[in-house]
Order: sequence, then C-alpha cells, then structure tokens
Amino acid sequence: MRSKTKTLLLGSLIAGSLATSALPVMADFWHWHESEHRWERRAERSEDSDLAEARRQLAYDREHHAIRRKIAEGEARLRDIERDLKNEIREHHDRD
Repeated sequence: MRSKTKTLLLGSLIAGSLATSALPVMADFWHWHESEHRWERRAERSEDSDLAEARRQLAYDREHHAIRRKIAEGEARLRDIERDLKNEIREHHDRD
C-alpha cells in the first residue's frame, strides 16, 4: 500500500510539473474572444510568417498529391490568414 501511495504521489508530481511547463505555451496559443464568446486558437501569431508557412505547406501537399480534404484545409487556412491581414491593415488605416 505504501509503494502505491509513493507511486501515485510521484506520478502526480511529474504530471503537475509537465502541465505547469506547458501552461505558458498554451497561454500564448489560445485567446478568448469576448465579442464572440469563444476561444480563438491563433492568439499571438506572426501573420507574415504564418502566411509564408501556409503557402509552403499547401505547395508541399499539392506536390505530394495529398487528399482533397487536406488541400482544401490548406486553402482555407491561407484564405483565413489573408483575410486577417486585410482586416488588420483596414483597422490600422481606420485608426489613422
């Protein structure tokens, strides 16, 4: 019984330390949209580097004959990033 308790406590300690080390990453990755009452996955991203990475991934998928669903997801991601960039530029011009 004593070894089971030690194992449980040690496992809890390890799991807690792993979860604690992952929290800062998750805090940057997830963002709560107050106006839409939902979590947004792209909280803090570099739009330009994401756009370049999305284009590279889509080109790779097309070259390697990925399934249509994967290519459609890549195209949707690309459109989403481009739309976000346009909205960001529009908001910046509206402030000026």
